[in-house]
Amino acid sequence: MKRTISLVMAVLIVISSGSSICAAKVTRPDITAAGAMVYCQNTGEIVYSKNSQKKLEPFSVTKLMTVLLAVQNLPLDKEVTVSAEAASQRESSINLKEGEVLTVEDLIYGALLPSGNDAAYALGEAVSGDMETFVSLMNKTAKNIGCKRTHFTNPSGMQAKRHYTTASDMMEIIKVALSNDIIRKAAGSTKYTIEKTNKSKKRVLHTHINFLKDKDSGVYAGKTGYWDDYNCSIALGYKKDGLSLFIIVLGDTVKQRTKDVKKLIQYATAKVEGYKVIGSGKENGNVRIKHGAKTSVTAYTAETGYAYLPKEASTKLVTTKTVMRSDVEAPVKAGTVVGTYQIYVADELVNEVDLVITEDIEQGWFPSYLGISNFATIIICVVVVLLLTLFLSIAIAKARYRRRKKMLKKQRIMEIAMEEMRREQERKERDWRF
Repeated sequence: MKRTISLVMAVLIVISSGSSICAAKVTRPDITAAGAMVYCQNTGEIVYSKNSQKKLEPFSVTKLMTVLLAVQNLPLDKEVTVSAEAASQRESSINLKEGEVLTVEDLIYGALLPSGNDAAYALGEAVSGDMETFVSLMNKTAKNIGCKRTHFTNPSGMQAKRHYTTASDMMEIIKVALSNDIIRKAAGSTKYTIEKTNKSKKRVLHTHINFLKDKDSGVYAGKTGYWDDYNCSIALGYKKDGLSLFIIVLGDTVKQRTKDVKKLIQYATAKVEGYKVIGSGKENGNVRIKHGAKTSVTAYTAETGYAYLPKEASTKLVTTKTVMRSDVEAPVKAGTVVGTYQIYVADELVNEVDLVITEDIEQGWFPSYLGISNFATIIICVVVVLLLTLFLSIAIAKARYRRRKKMLKKQRIMEIAMEEMRREQERKERDWRF
């Protein structure tokens, strides 16, 4: 993935240990929403704010508070029996029946994905026993996490008097809610199945957040709010290229809500300074390939890796770590993710860049099961053949040397014998003369 940054909005500055994307003068976006806020989790700064203290209706974004209290107070597998009051909730619902038994987890997904008011009501009753007590807990919790201009009167966000919040307060709520693994997973799901219950057939729930259906959007979780086409809201978590944002939009129209969010993301990605830690396509170690024609292959970064630092922070706070998979087994295709390049700021993981291979690796010959590549097998075979040839040549040479030495020895013995015979003959001849 690559960050979408207008050349008019950003300039690239090269520094000693990397490069930094610095925000040039960026035009503040004009949005329709009555109130909005964008917060950068990396730097701790409010990137954008519009009427952040104005009291506005959150609508179903309220359910983030409801599910937060549910996960804080109830086990996910706890069974909840739906009351008549919960089953009678109007507007958005998942069609719960009085006396129906579901788990807390089912109700959380029911409240977040299709925005079931009945599911939210059932959760509230499961937490506190009655709705009055639960609403009181909602308001107490909101105050405890820093909300100063928020008041809830129901768990679902149904339009009602004295049910309001602000972009600033809702920002505090989403920070806490999406820091919870259970909520983040549920609020980031596009689909969830509630199996057959004692009262209903199997239900398949779908999210209302179109951003989640686009893998390149950067949005990883959130909650929509809707009353009519002219009264909408949305709260989102965004993370892309290491940039982590929370986005709140209140008092918007259904037609402009998505456009406003896109404008805010574009503005934030251009405005927040990013430090380029590593470029795309850079070599970053080798990965072992089990049973491969090659048993070790170079891995490359799939994209550029950025870190986002608080203002005045030193780039010395940035550290990195390469983590390779240990389960990569041939055959594997080019583009397979084989590890991650992890980027840390002050020992906190802030970004992960995929590491990929750039070639197809076929299954290797039998020696690959011993960790020996095809090429190494060929080299080993060639070396073995050369060594055998060398040993054979030496053995033949030694045998020839021994035969020649033996022949020379016989020849020498014969020469000595012939010399003795000659001398003996000469001696006889001398004796005969005399």
